[in-house]
Amino acid sequence: MKEFGPYLRARREALREADRRFSLRQVAGRVGIEPSYLSKVERGEEAPPSEKTIRAIAVDLEEDADLLLALAGKI
Repeated sequence: MKEFGPYLRARREALREADRRFSLRQVAGRVGIEPSYLSKVERGEEAPPSEKTIRAIAVDLEEDADLLLALAGKI
């Protein structure tokens, strides 16, 4: 299974192809984190965010929260 960051980026980029609202800056803004932090998480340079933030990302990206939490090692 993929790591959290690369999986997250692939999902966001796939959504962005159809809808520009899924840019890195816009997603970060909607979930309450800095775009630079989200970028580092997606590249695997930072640890995954808190469970609360992961759940917010899951809602925003229309993804299964439990899957993202598992990928992040939070379960």
